[in-house]
Amino acid sequence: MGGVVGKSESPETKLEAKMVEAMQHRASKGTTIKSFNSIILKFPKIDHTLRKCKAIFEQFDEDSNGAIDHEELKKCLHKLQVCFTEEEIEDLFKACDMNEDMGIKFNEFVVLLCLVYLLKDNATEFEA
Repeated sequence: MGGVVGKSESPETKLEAKMVEAMQHRASKGTTIKSFNSIILKFPKIDHTLRKCKAIFEQFDEDSNGAIDHEELKKCLHKLQVCFTEEEIEDLFKACDMNEDMGIKFNEFVVLLCLVYLLKDNATEFEA
């Protein structure tokens, strides 16, 4: 995932292309990335949300090995009622398994949740 959104380079993968498309779609609706200052003001909420994310991560790390494998990810997305094709799940897994150890650690899981939020049309439903 080497490209930067907004550059004229073409996306390297299908996932990158979908991310660019989602960002452009949101921008056309007037929904863009928040400013850093507005994020800082929400630190207490962010801390609470990260704790909830950690609890969700631990719930889906069925073997408690500190990582979510491919099968656990499929179950997680299904339970969260987020529909992706098998190919999209594989792309997400590869993109978020940054150290390529065949498991998504918690920090990688946070990145995964951000990507899911970006890519899904029903993102407001996913927020809950």
